[in-house]
Amino acid sequence: MIQTKLSLPQNYDSHHAYPLILINDGDLHHFNALKEKAILVGLLPENRLVDYTPWQATGIRTGAENFGGQADEYHNELFHKVLPELQSKYSIDTNKIFYGGYSLGGLAAVYSLYRTNIPSAVFSICGSFWYPEFVNFCKENPVINQNASVYVYNGKTEGSHHNNILDNAPKCAEEIHSSLQKQLNHFISVFDDFGHHENLTNRYKALSDWLERQL
Repeated sequence: MIQTKLSLPQNYDSHHAYPLILINDGDLHHFNALKEKAILVGLLPENRLVDYTPWQATGIRTGAENFGGQADEYHNELFHKVLPELQSKYSIDTNKIFYGGYSLGGLAAVYSLYRTNIPSAVFSICGSFWYPEFVNFCKENPVINQNASVYVYNGKTEGSHHNNILDNAPKCAEEIHSSLQKQLNHFISVFDDFGHHENLTNRYKALSDWLERQL
């Protein structure tokens, strides 16, 4: 069951159709620059290790929780239950539905490109593209949402010194960016020199600037 956090523009007018930004993990404060121009909805999953992962996989270290692999079920609930409910209550521009997230939330957003064409734009910051078999999946499957505007941002030193699957994060990110570039009509690829939890202010500022241009 997805819980939601909603932010409406202060002068919300039901006669005006607003862009909708759906944000995995619900970190709305990163999008303050857009809160008067769009309806922001933070999505809170029951368990992000389950809901944001495309298929089951073993935990990244001994004793860590395994990944549940129910992103298809999560997206089905999001786009066929949560989204219609939002559209019944609020005035939403159906041509401007944006969806994305950070880390595993970014992984889920990119995965959605291969499963549905409902979002008009998809974004990912530091997407967990090291996820087992995800690179192969992206290379071997067609993007369904080819007309979406897509923004993908990763750090070149993500995952370093973990001595596990995370060590492959930068290489996997480069391969995912390259694979998406070949299939998408509107794709922005960004890399910086930082790790997974670094440079957040600048990363979200760059994302907000891009989103504002899409609005």
